[in-house]
Amino acid sequence: MTKTPVAALCVLLAAAAVTAAERRLVEGIVVRVNDRILTTENIRQRASEAAAETGKPVTADSYREAIMRSVDELCMLERAEELKLEVSNDELTAAIKDLREQNHVADDAAFEAQLRGMGLTQEQLRAQIHDSILVNRLLKREVGDLPITEEELRQRFEREKSQYTLGERVHLEHIVFQVGDERGDEAAKTAAARRLVAAARSGASFSALVRDQVVAGAGTGGDLGTVFVADMRSEVRDAVAKLKVGEVSDPFESPAGIHVIRLVERIAPTVRPFDEVERDLREREFNERSQKRFDSVVAEVKKRYVVEVHPELMSAPR
Repeated sequence: MTKTPVAALCVLLAAAAVTAAERRLVEGIVVRVNDRILTTENIRQRASEAAAETGKPVTADSYREAIMRSVDELCMLERAEELKLEVSNDELTAAIKDLREQNHVADDAAFEAQLRGMGLTQEQLRAQIHDSILVNRLLKREVGDLPITEEELRQRFEREKSQYTLGERVHLEHIVFQVGDERGDEAAKTAAARRLVAAARSGASFSALVRDQVVAGAGTGGDLGTVFVADMRSEVRDAVAKLKVGEVSDPFESPAGIHVIRLVERIAPTVRPFDEVERDLREREFNERSQKRFDSVVAEVKKRYVVEVHPELMSAPR
């Protein structure tokens, strides 16, 4: 399973809020929820972290998204403080330990290097994980568990079968004769490919013929295994479309050279079984329900808090 970057493992990346007494010292207050504020520098940092996770540049939209997320996060943190929810040092230490284990970070030096690469200190990471745990704890308290039945998952599976359908696949053997710059080389390689096709169609083993050519240094090839038709080069895909199982193609050309392929097996599109995708279905359903509950809680507390947003203070990214 693909490992998630350290910052992405925090459900909500909440930077440390600046206190009201410090307002005179900052560039400008972009987000305020009661006495919790975020400055222009805070928003730039959040947008940069999000861009680093996605590999995309920081844009004006990045700032807008960071501001919207920040309002929600500060509202949740304010509500958690109202309810006197807390996170112990032991919980934080355990969460960071789990984080390191999940990302296979063996020693402190490697962990520090990974954090530096993300523009984070250990103190900032602890603050983010602290706020993430608080928000999750608040959500659980406010909205309770989110039970999901197997029947609900099966209904979703039926609605979204196209997302779990494997496209047509083929098992191929092939050879490619690379064409050099020498005069007449293309004609010579095409002639060699035609001789191989004729021999294979006369009953000789295609794989043996390919092996002989590869050993002689005349081409490259072998068993390609099973590949998705949609992932193949257009020239190969067109050639495959004309073949029945067991047939050998005519020679055809691509930028890689002169090709010959043999269709070993054709596998029609198939839907992955429910048991195989149940975990993915459950995760997606849970995330959607969690987001809906999160939005409803935030909407409710916004009615009671002083919320100010000043996106006009954010200049365009340089």
